[in-house]
Amino acid sequence: MPVTTPDTVALSVVEFEVCWELAGLGALPLVLDLPRQGRTPAERQRVVAEVLAGLRDRGLAGRGGPRPELVRDLTRLARFTWAVDARIIRTGLVRARGGARAGWATLAVHDGPAVTLWTVPEHALVAEVVALAGQAPTSRVDSVSVRAAALDGATSRAAGGMHAFAERLAALGERVTDARAVARVCDGALARGQFGVRTGDTVGSRRVIGYHDSAAGRFLQLRRDGWVTFTPATQAQLAAQISGLLDEVRG
Repeated sequence: MPVTTPDTVALSVVEFEVCWELAGLGALPLVLDLPRQGRTPAERQRVVAEVLAGLRDRGLAGRGGPRPELVRDLTRLARFTWAVDARIIRTGLVRARGGARAGWATLAVHDGPAVTLWTVPEHALVAEVVALAGQAPTSRVDSVSVRAAALDGATSRAAGGMHAFAERLAALGERVTDARAVARVCDGALARGQFGVRTGDTVGSRRVIGYHDSAAGRFLQLRRDGWVTFTPATQAQLAAQISGLLDEVRG
């Protein structure tokens, strides 16, 4: 059973999906899309009844359904002023949505069998989302840029390791020194992820902020105007890039 603390609400995947439906919030966000349990109306009714019984035992629901505080937290994820979505791959996939409205934000993190909800001040949301990436050493390697088309072309042919990857980049027109530098910063990736933002009028960012962690440290992957730049990054720099992307979407 997911463990709820004074600072969090922990729900099973089924509980989250059922509560979302009972709150009348429409389709789940793509980043938190979860299978709907119960193939027939009778099966669905049984699933909902079991979920509500379990939530009542934990003080998260009453006779009428999920408690108002839980509905409020879920509603921020669907009806927000602005939101941040994250997909992070380490040993497994972590997906998250943070939605902010009227000074407060809800952060929902789907990790394995559970979805955990945090309530945080709106100004702290970006930092909390970035914290999901964990800590990584700051690299001393210089930034390097290559054409996005060349990078995509080289990446599409994955066989052969990093030496072959650098050769493919060079063959596609990148300078040998740049091709080798990109191969070095990408070698031995331990984790990776991406962040996107959107506003309450459903406008989402056309680009995402990507990153990866390797033995050399953490690197941002910034794709803009036909180029991809790999640059060392701290947590603060990653948060600043996400905030800048939000400013772009807001116009």
